[in-house]
Amino acid sequence: MAFPDVRGFSAVQPGPYEVQMGGCIAALLRLFAGHVPDPESNTRVLELASDPTRWSAGHAVFDEVRRRLLAAMKAEDRPRELQHHFEESCCQAIYNATDPPDPFDPGSAFFVAGQAIGLARVAGVPVERVIAILAPGVEGSK
Repeated sequence: MAFPDVRGFSAVQPGPYEVQMGGCIAALLRLFAGHVPDPESNTRVLELASDPTRWSAGHAVFDEVRRRLLAAMKAEDRPRELQHHFEESCCQAIYNATDPPDPFDPGSAFFVAGQAIGLARVAGVPVERVIAILAPGVEGSK
């Protein structure tokens, strides 16, 4: 199995709040580029997050991330596990933003921030950079 071509999925038009959320998710994924153990997965989830019209592909991208997560868990590869847990939550939040008939748990988006902080710690990315994306303009965010 491999990542799907997101261009082959139905075009959708998420609302402005959802697009703003997706921009935050894409910024987090860009932050981790070059710092995570599975660059292909990071790139493909970022590709999805960067094109709100293709978020209907979120479930299919999630399926491949889940496959990789299970392999990382079996190998006891903690950095990959953390990366894929984060990416799963990103895919779930993005997919749910399309108001699909088969949504993931509605609280999925809640986990993105905490998992981004945990991933930053193992990937060597300063946590302050994650916070700057999650809470722009907050004192101490640089």
